[in-house]
Amino acid sequence: MFTDPLSVTYNSTSKSLSRVMQDEASSRYRTADGEFEVNISTRSDKDGLEFRQISLTRLIPDPTPTNVFDNFRPIRNAYGLSYAFDTTRAEASVDFPRLRTALLALVDSTFEGRLIAGEK
Repeated sequence: MFTDPLSVTYNSTSKSLSRVMQDEASSRYRTADGEFEVNISTRSDKDGLEFRQISLTRLIPDPTPTNVFDNFRPIRNAYGLSYAFDTTRAEASVDFPRLRTALLALVDSTFEGRLIAGEK
């Protein structure tokens, strides 16, 4: 179980996120103002492959609302990671840091821009 509250640094500013929900498969943490949220979830398939996902979401007001009285229509920007591993194999503890390093090297700003533009 993760500590409560979580601390996330966004744009050089530390944000404290308190746990607002927890069940057997997931936890949700949120800042007091609701701007930032972290979701952590787990699920398993029938073959024993376990999936863990974590995402950081920022909720921001829409600068161009369709209704002049609705100037806080939320925009969600989220960034997440998924981990999938066979829980019966011990290699994950060695392999995951190597896979993480390789993926972070791949997802540079140019690659991210292409993803945001919709390339697949």
